[in-house]
Amino acid sequence: MPRMTDLLHAVRRYTDAHADLYGIASTPIPGLTTIRALAPSDLAFAISRPLVALVVQGAKHVTMGTQGFAFGAGESLLITADVPTVSQIIRASPAAPYYSFVLELDPAVIAELAAGMKAVQAADDAPVRTDTTDAEVADAAARLIRLLDRPASLPLLKDQLVRELHYWLLAGRHGTAIRCGSAGPTAMSRASPAR
Repeated sequence: MPRMTDLLHAVRRYTDAHADLYGIASTPIPGLTTIRALAPSDLAFAISRPLVALVVQGAKHVTMGTQGFAFGAGESLLITADVPTVSQIIRASPAAPYYSFVLELDPAVIAELAAGMKAVQAADDAPVRTDTTDAEVADAAARLIRLLDRPASLPLLKDQLVRELHYWLLAGRHGTAIRCGSAGPTAMSRASPAR
């Protein structure tokens, strides 16, 4: 998929230039982080807040309770409520590192967008799910990462790109789950470390 290839190149370039010793590259956009791993990781325990993680290379496994989710390049992890998770990067190497794009979901943006969008058919309300990354989501994510190379443009454009990314998530197959999760009682709690 060309859009996933574009996203991989953008995430790899930014992360390789900015990652800390743990492979985490913070950004000046609140809630946006990119991640790199050069080897499979140990188990990581966390209370994960609502977020979307787009894997662009490598693979990861996340467990919530008795449910396990394995996902890799071209797939996304969506968490729509504050839940305890156990995660592990399962495919990564120096030759082919694990890379992911992680954006915390903003309940205020979701509420504003949902108010103006047509209601979508109800889906199951599982707070953790994985699926193929929609092309529109990958495209918006790539443009958001590329914007980081143009700091003078960030103040003017970052909010609308973050909003666009939320829109495509809401317009996709998991829109109902995102709306329900963002309306939950713990949706505004502070974040755990990025997944």
